[in-house]
Amino acid sequence: MTDRLLYFRRLFLLACFIAIGSSASNLIDSANTGQAAAAEIYMSPDGDDQNAGTKNAPLKSLAAAADAVLACQPGPGQQPITVWISGGRYATTDTVTFDKRFAGTRENPITFRAVEGEVPVFDSGISVSLENASPAESPDVIALLPASQSNQVFSQPISSNALRSALRADSASCSVDGHFMKRARYPNVGFGYVDKIIDKGAEYAHGRTPGNPPKWSIDDPIGGRFTVRNKDVSAWQRELQNGGEAKVSGYLAYDWYRETHPVASVENGQVRLADYARYGVINKSKVPRRFIISNLLCELDAPGEFFFDERESVFYFIPGKELHAGSILSVHGGPGPFRVDGAAFVAIENIVVEGVGKGSAAVEIASGTNVVLAGCTIRNSSRPGVVINGGERCGLRSCDIYDVVNHLTLGGGDVRKLKPGKNFAINCHFTQVNASDYYGAVRLRGVGNVFRHNLLHNAPGQLMTFGDCDQLIERNEFFNIGYEEGDGGAIYSGAAMWSWGNVIRHNFIHHLMCIPQLHPRGGIYPDDLDQGETIEENVFYKAAHRAVLINGGAGHHVNRNLFLEGYIGIYNTQTAAKVLYKKMSQFESGKLKRGDKADYLYRLEKAIGPEGWNNEPWASRFPLFRKIMNQEEMRYYPIECEFVGNRFANNFRNIEYRVAGGEKGVKDVDDVSFIRSADNREISMKLFRDPNSLDFRYVEGIRTARLPSIPFEQIGLIRDPQYRPTVPNKKKYRVAVKQHFADRASYDPKAVYDPKTINDQLYFNTGKLLSDLGGLIHTKSSDD
Repeated sequence: MTDRLLYFRRLFLLACFIAIGSSASNLIDSANTGQAAAAEIYMSPDGDDQNAGTKNAPLKSLAAAADAVLACQPGPGQQPITVWISGGRYATTDTVTFDKRFAGTRENPITFRAVEGEVPVFDSGISVSLENASPAESPDVIALLPASQSNQVFSQPISSNALRSALRADSASCSVDGHFMKRARYPNVGFGYVDKIIDKGAEYAHGRTPGNPPKWSIDDPIGGRFTVRNKDVSAWQRELQNGGEAKVSGYLAYDWYRETHPVASVENGQVRLADYARYGVINKSKVPRRFIISNLLCELDAPGEFFFDERESVFYFIPGKELHAGSILSVHGGPGPFRVDGAAFVAIENIVVEGVGKGSAAVEIASGTNVVLAGCTIRNSSRPGVVINGGERCGLRSCDIYDVVNHLTLGGGDVRKLKPGKNFAINCHFTQVNASDYYGAVRLRGVGNVFRHNLLHNAPGQLMTFGDCDQLIERNEFFNIGYEEGDGGAIYSGAAMWSWGNVIRHNFIHHLMCIPQLHPRGGIYPDDLDQGETIEENVFYKAAHRAVLINGGAGHHVNRNLFLEGYIGIYNTQTAAKVLYKKMSQFESGKLKRGDKADYLYRLEKAIGPEGWNNEPWASRFPLFRKIMNQEEMRYYPIECEFVGNRFANNFRNIEYRVAGGEKGVKDVDDVSFIRSADNREISMKLFRDPNSLDFRYVEGIRTARLPSIPFEQIGLIRDPQYRPTVPNKKKYRVAVKQHFADRASYDPKAVYDPKTINDQLYFNTGKLLSDLGGLIHTKSSDD
């Protein structure tokens, strides 16, 4: 923008933008700032950045609107400033940074807000019209395609260098008319199976294996070799010999470790991986090793799949829904529309962000205060949805994040100083709808952050991990999580002895279904000597193998929870304590590599300082931690734990404490001197209003004084008039989930993994279920 234009814009803003009106609500405490002078700026996809930014002459880009905010007189913080964003698609090619110049105040915030009833979509995707897409006709292509689907495949020539570059990337993803597409793969649902392992391949574990990683290439592979069960792979061989490229992803060693590797070749029925693996290709399980192979044209056979022919520069796809005259292919290749680094009292309301394929996240908050995304949707991206690594009192309110590689990182605060970040995610929905190959993740780190009233479901693996201190996880609902993975939990924290002060309460955790013969899973899972969690007044129903799975940690309080229709309610063990204690000398001598996950004391002191448990503020804030850590050997045992006031119904075993493997290794927890166990009782399911619809409110009129006090009706998503005016019918989706899994226990020791029937048991797209029931705020795609 020229200086002359900027000068006239400032004059215009000063003269015309001042109006009397209500400012944006403060999104932390919903305080109404009342009537005040306010500046108003307008954006529209049909606008022009040379316009003045009025309602009749709107701007076109977020960058121009940000400039206009800074040009207001008086400036940010001196008056409320609102940028009104009209509905439609905003092509995003650059990231706008809201830095310290965007210094709103509680009384005079800066708000970027969708016009009421309209849906602005900030699309970072590199787009091309599909009006000329046509059925695939090339004889060479038809020969590779599965005969049953060849007449369903469309082709679109790609002439743009930017599109070609984005589609070539290993992480390439795209959408057609807002419907997330996945690479052509085998199989379409679930996994293929390794038949015979010919060669385990080279092994290397970063952070554990000494020396540098071994060298490899497609032409000089070092990875494992295996054959494939019940599958003719000759089509894979022909395609790879003609220059094709493919990747294998899956559980090639352990059921809790998903990995991805490039394929070097397929020859004589054997798949050869190109690179090294952490454990190699091995099988120590009763279940055959499981994998997906992707990026092969010969496997393009299902709606919602795509394949990019790099040599011919043609995009082949089977639409997820019928194409129309305005259909658009969006390749997720651009940066997020904005990031925050130092702004204050800025709100972004009711917009959609999609198509992000560059940068650290679709939306990043690096620093700032009181910056909030409210009523927003983040979707269809190959980058994480939202990353909050710093700042104070920043977060999400009533947002939906789905079909992204990872959902949310919520950090902030200072671990050594125990200074809280007070960042938050409240009333948000985290799921996958069409991105079935994305693992997804919600991560809590730092100190003193809040995760409340959220809904998390439809995740193939471990969805939520937390760590560090004083996190509050409450009134959330978790279900249908970990349906492809062995081990892990719905809520997991591991290998962090400094993980103190976290409170997990008033959550509803249900239908975590263990896969037959795989390593069993947990609900809430403090793993590998994690310490000091408070787990209280939660409801567990069909919650995996062990609803609360504590793997040896000390200082945990598991009190006043409901454990219903599960296998094991509460679990802890001392089986590894003596070995781990003796192992410390091996790290100190250099025999084992320092900093490994099992080097617990070293990593603890890296986090909080040498003997930090004896120093302030830790010594005063967590005196029990100090007491535990000053016991040289016993700190590796589950000492100072407390299991009090819990209620159980129809579980195989309510509490299990292990001193060794096998049934003989189970010890009555009441006989363990360093664990307090009291007032844990069996109850009847008749105490609850309607277990058939998963309504676990107590029956009216019963005496509840000795029952856990759980505000069950307030768990999960709640109505937010401004940003989530409706919520999905909880009874409907809970009944649907209960009925789907009615004939299965959360863990069955006699169940057998049958590849012929396993997909019907495991896969239930609750993301689509909730979407159809109105569980997403913005259901329109970018072309609507």
